Amino acid sequence: MESKWLAMVLVVLSLGSGLCDGCLEEERFALFQLKPFFEFIDYKFQDLINNIYEKESSSNCCEWERVECNPITRRVTHLFLNYSSNMEIDWYLNASLFLPFEKLQSIFLRGNFITGCVANQGFERLSSKLDKLENLDLSNNHFNNSILASLSELSSLKSLNLAGNVFTRSNPTNGIEMLSKLNNLETLDLSGNRLGNNILSQLDGFASLKSLRLEYCGLEGTLDIQESNNNWMKLKELYLEGNEIESLGSLFHGKEGMKLNKLEVLSLRLNFLNNSVFSSLVELSNLKSLDLFFNKLEGAIYTKGLRLMNLKHLDLSGNGLSGNGFNSSILSSVATLPNLKTLRIDISQCNGLIDLYGLSNLEELYMASNSVAGNDCGFSLQSLGLFPTLKTLSLGGFNINETTMASYSHHSKL
Repeated sequence: MESKWLAMVLVVLSLGSGLCDGCLEEERFALFQLKPFFEFIDYKFQDLINNIYEKESSSNCCEWERVECNPITRRVTHLFLNYSSNMEIDWYLNASLFLPFEKLQSIFLRGNFITGCVANQGFERLSSKLDKLENLDLSNNHFNNSILASLSELSSLKSLNLAGNVFTRSNPTNGIEMLSKLNNLETLDLSGNRLGNNILSQLDGFASLKSLRLEYCGLEGTLDIQESNNNWMKLKELYLEGNEIESLGSLFHGKEGMKLNKLEVLSLRLNFLNNSVFSSLVELSNLKSLDLFFNKLEGAIYTKGLRLMNLKHLDLSGNGLSGNGFNSSILSSVATLPNLKTLRIDISQCNGLIDLYGLSNLEELYMASNSVAGNDCGFSLQSLGLFPTLKTLSLGGFNINETTMASYSHHSKL
């Protein structure tokens, strides 16, 4: 019996021999090796607005806000080093400093003025030992195309954020397509890099992508795909906000277009798209969210031929939708979307009363009238009687009298 107790004690001692205040001693040492470059690694997340810095009081690095450990093994699994450098000039990272953290799953390095890696000490050094690394955030730094070959060796990556760097239009030998070697990559953010329209063809080989962000990437004019291998079959989310896109061209249809059968979220807000955009969406039958905020939509819209039976969220606000036939053209088109839950829409001109018959499944409605003087734009609250599930109602610029309002004051959900 005593021998069994002795054996258990020896096991406990052997497991704890590498621990230092809850951390593995070698990993605690490695954290302080990072401190000259990430000064605030042992500080709590600072209050950036009030410029308040609070140092960690615990000597247990696993209790620090910027460090997350496995609760059983006490190995470091996540490093949250966003905005943790006090350097305000460009500097080069020695990525091999992360090698001691063999169970590392996530590294967040957002906003640290990093311009590249030390020669022969790039991210490729991590590929052999950090085989659990799935999430890497390098956004809001100063990385350029020279880092791509190094990143392409991190085969375990599932999420890569390169937004807000200085990647540019490139030739086939140093372009974003080098990252297509990352066969497990599911989420890619390239927003805020001036990549141009060619980026779409360069990304065609990313077969595992589920979410892609190309916001503010200098896309312009017509988005035509010369030839597609249809490797975006798994893509569920596509964000193209803040470009200068005038037409989706053959991006989503035609024999060259991407066959995005699983696309559920499409953001096209803050572009130059006109009413013809709807004809480009006919094959996106699984779309659940469509954002067309602040484009060039004008007059009436027609959704005939669209198969958006699963669409739940639609944003048409910030456009010039108008016309005396608002009910019969615009709203009747929207009414063909049977599962719509959220609708945002602005009306630039209308005369008469607007009603919403046919949109009985709405849960949230945000509607604003921007009619100029002389255009009487009213709203029929009686039509809301057909909205048993409505929970949120926002109306701006409409003529709604107190009597009409009182008649709807007892809606059970609002």
